[in-house]
Amino acid sequence: MPTFETSRFSTHFTDTGCGETVVLLHAGGTSSAHWRKVTPLLGGDYRLLAPDLIGFGETVFRDVHEDASHDDQADLVRELLDHTGQQRVHVIGHSFGGATAMRLAVRFPHMIKRLVLIEPVLTPLLRQAGDMALYEDARAKALAFIDDARSGRDVAAWRRFIDGHNGHGTWDTLSDKARERFVGMTVQTAAAYKANLGSPTNLRDLANLAVPTQVICGGKTDDAFGRICEILGAHINSCNVEKIADAAHMSPLTHAEPVVTAIRSHLTTAIAGRPAGRDVAPDMVRDITQDLAA
Repeated sequence: MPTFETSRFSTHFTDTGCGETVVLLHAGGTSSAHWRKVTPLLGGDYRLLAPDLIGFGETVFRDVHEDASHDDQADLVRELLDHTGQQRVHVIGHSFGGATAMRLAVRFPHMIKRLVLIEPVLTPLLRQAGDMALYEDARAKALAFIDDARSGRDVAAWRRFIDGHNGHGTWDTLSDKARERFVGMTVQTAAAYKANLGSPTNLRDLANLAVPTQVICGGKTDDAFGRICEILGAHINSCNVEKIADAAHMSPLTHAEPVVTAIRSHLTTAIAGRPAGRDVAPDMVRDITQDLAA
């Protein structure tokens, strides 16, 4: 796996295929290997860059006194593009990586041709849109993982996480090796939850986004992720929402073929847009610092 060094990061990434460049940003609790079922289906026509995000895989964040935010993750991706000589690329982000992809699009829109968001973890949008019950439930789950991690209850944290995203009892079906791998990422994943709760992306950012965007959502995903996808579809200009009927949250792993079909369609098809910069009421763009209060 290639690597490059900067003052802030030691970044590991995969670089496969040829053609227009697509950047793949993985979910939390995993690494660039997250895309192992997608890359064989997509790599024949595109150059695929898949970094290990900060705290995952083999990438190292040199600022050891700070948990990495999604803006830090976006900075890593920007430096990866500079390192590989890329000017404008397609970006695909799933879950945690989707939240990072959104920060990249908000801060560096000139670097992105097309954006694909697969159930991004943009929890604060639920509160901004007035979906308080869903917001409080998602926030409680995140804080429960963080609390378990602080208290050394790693297995309990991961059992709730895995079963919550994949169905009750899934944790018990995993191999000992897989469980050990997850438990070994408890600290990083707690930090990822903090980053998710603290994401600064707001409804005004969505309304002002000029990057053509595809949102992919599983028909069987949980209510919070489904609602976030609806919010994105309602507020982002030039946006299409694609539902994969039988999929839950982990669709790049469980339903790679329909996910890639949706991605290919977006990367090759023009999208009819809505006027950019639609007004968002000021009270819908709220301070999110309370999200991190435990």
